[in-house]
Amino acid sequence: MKDMMAGMEGIDRSGNAAIDFLAGMIPHHRSAVAMAESYQEHGGSHEVLAPLAQDIITTQTEEIERMEGMIEALKAGGQTDEAQAQAYLDAYDKLMDHSMSHTAADSVDTAFAEGMIAHHQMAVDMADAILPHTEDQDVKDLAQAIVDAQEQEIAEMQVVLDQLKAP
Repeated sequence: MKDMMAGMEGIDRSGNAAIDFLAGMIPHHRSAVAMAESYQEHGGSHEVLAPLAQDIITTQTEEIERMEGMIEALKAGGQTDEAQAQAYLDAYDKLMDHSMSHTAADSVDTAFAEGMIAHHQMAVDMADAILPHTEDQDVKDLAQAIVDAQEQEIAEMQVVLDQLKAP
């Protein structure tokens, strides 16, 4: 998580909101992949969470590759809009002011669900923040796909978490 936050806080400001969003989302996705892999390595085997962890690894690894290609294409296009980029970065900076707190979980399943819910919510917030600040339709489509998928996964994990914490 510390590596993710450092990577997200250390993005180079490009003058293009779409590039800045993608550059911040890549370390965020890498962190989700690492969390899911750690869950697997530490014996996570919950009937809902285990396949979800594998899906996160697969989907977000593919999205990282897609985002890297999108950055290359956007940089090659050379378009900038400093006002739009600054508006996005202002929204982004507000997101970074929130810290992800962790509680002492009593199982690997609970720890994964709690951590990933918070992690996914940050991704949803980041994706929501770019939508009004870019004209790039591919980036808007990706951001909306992130919102839709991760809100669904949050809901699934919350159900599991509620069951795990039930007396």
